[in-house]
Amino acid sequence: MSGLMTVGTSGLLAAYAQLQTTGHNIANANTPGYTRQEVELNSAGGMFSGAGFVGQGVEVASVRRRYDEFLAREVSVTGSASAADSARAEQLNRLDQLFADSETGIGVAIDDFNAGLADVANRPADASARTVALRRADTLAERIRGTDGQLRRMRDDVDENLVQSAREATGLLQQLAKVNDRIANVYGTGKAPNDLLDERDRLIEKVNGHLSANAYLQPDGTVSLFAAGGQALVISNKASTISAQTDSNDSSKIGIMLQANGVDMPMDPQALGGGKLAGLLEYRDSDLEAARYRLGQLAAGIAQAFNDQQALGSDATGASGARMFGLGVPETTAAANNGGNAELDAVVANGGVMAASDYSIAFDGSNWQVTRLADGVTTSHAGWPQTIDGVTVSLTSGAPAAGDRFLLRSASSMTGQFKLALSSPSRLATGMPMAPQLGAGNGGDVSVAGFAITGADPNLTQPVTLTFTAAGTFDVSGTGTGNATGVAYTAGQPIQYNGWNLTLQGTPKPGDTLTVVPTPDPASDNRNVRAMIGLADKPTVDGETFSESVAAMISDVGSRTQSAQSSAHLSDRLAVDAQAARSAVSGVNLDEEAARLLQYQQAYQAAAKVLATAQSMFDSLMAAAGR
Repeated sequence: MSGLMTVGTSGLLAAYAQLQTTGHNIANANTPGYTRQEVELNSAGGMFSGAGFVGQGVEVASVRRRYDEFLAREVSVTGSASAADSARAEQLNRLDQLFADSETGIGVAIDDFNAGLADVANRPADASARTVALRRADTLAERIRGTDGQLRRMRDDVDENLVQSAREATGLLQQLAKVNDRIANVYGTGKAPNDLLDERDRLIEKVNGHLSANAYLQPDGTVSLFAAGGQALVISNKASTISAQTDSNDSSKIGIMLQANGVDMPMDPQALGGGKLAGLLEYRDSDLEAARYRLGQLAAGIAQAFNDQQALGSDATGASGARMFGLGVPETTAAANNGGNAELDAVVANGGVMAASDYSIAFDGSNWQVTRLADGVTTSHAGWPQTIDGVTVSLTSGAPAAGDRFLLRSASSMTGQFKLALSSPSRLATGMPMAPQLGAGNGGDVSVAGFAITGADPNLTQPVTLTFTAAGTFDVSGTGTGNATGVAYTAGQPIQYNGWNLTLQGTPKPGDTLTVVPTPDPASDNRNVRAMIGLADKPTVDGETFSESVAAMISDVGSRTQSAQSSAHLSDRLAVDAQAARSAVSGVNLDEEAARLLQYQQAYQAAAKVLATAQSMFDSLMAAAGR
């Protein structure tokens, strides 16, 4: 009877373990990261008898997880990529909304300013037209400056997110190290702590939401975690620290540092591999900076073009045109760990050819390596000064040491101080300082086809007289001209003196004259404002017109946003598929668990029946024995 009792008891205990495990599965059906558990049973073997081996029941071997290491790794990898793409796409969407505003955008402000200049061209002496034009110029400056302010705030928001994400990642690594310690202690029993292993995998998955982490399972159930760049994140019960610190090469930025064994290692998007941190860094240092570069390039082109044209004209009082727009200045910053004491300075030489980029400058001990950050193009220079993409860099003091690095903020520093510099509408240089006048008694049909001021000249305002001595020659007189005689004349060919350019048409007769004199009524002259309007069609922004530059800036942001959204959608789909594949193997299906519950209940009842039968047989035997 004892054998039957043993068999029934073992069956009862096995069914109870299965019922308990199934109930545990049902209770944790909605627990994040839970892996379905199942009871492994082994036969208790048999006992030899004359008739052969008689079974002794069943024994519970272990309770194991339905775990697939490959699928778990796929969930972490795809989750890391999805987190990076989603973080970047979310930020780019904000950036796209800023530039896509068709009513308050920079392009609209440029068009309004040009329309104001057109009104001035029609009524140059009208003070109200000048005032409106100047207000629209101020609006353009405010729009550019305000956009830059919004971009700076976006960068600050990203930096705050980086600090928070780094703090959360460090907390997860510390939790994982503690779980490792608990797992190692429990593994000494020879059985796997299933729920602790679930917690371990859940933490690994969460870490991958912040940065890509490669997990290597150890024989004792613990995990060693390494970043995509190979840096150790968690070893046994020791965790590294991830922090957001001021970048040593750029004090205006937050950098991600990994501290392990007292050593700080900078982490760029490649070293991070994926996760929210990598996505935010790529957005800030690539997408957002590109927008700031293009905005600064546009501001520099606008300022250079209009300031140059102002300088060629004369205002309502007859004075030379003053600067129309004020512009920020390039900034050079030495890296915090430089060994030398060299100081660099930079000034804008020509804003019209400024590239949409900032620059990294490094000294290798003999030459200076200048890298354009927008495209990575590097040039080598033996010394300073050098003009690089419209910016002149000079060594102002000190001496560099090999390995010293500097950051040249070029395009990104142009817009912060972009503003209207003219003090009053009368200072708008609508006219030209000189005007050509044909002699009243001319007998030929020579006429003025074109007149323009070409540059600053000390003798610009000096009167000059051309006297034709024949149909193809003339004499010139006036300060700065050299008073040449017999100068060849060809209709349509430019005549240049004292910073002005004159084009004539027709055939003169001997004795015909033309004089270039100071403009009699500067306030009513519209020639220079017409030239300002014409700037809209000239390649004044590094080979592009104003409208082309604005369109390229908006298009670049839009294409980056579209690409990021597509990547985010694809990576999210892959992450969902990986989750589904893991759930198919490791997830809890309540219908299946309910069916198993009935199955194990029946097994329990059957085992109880075996015990009841054994008890009944025992009672019958005792009764037959008279006891």
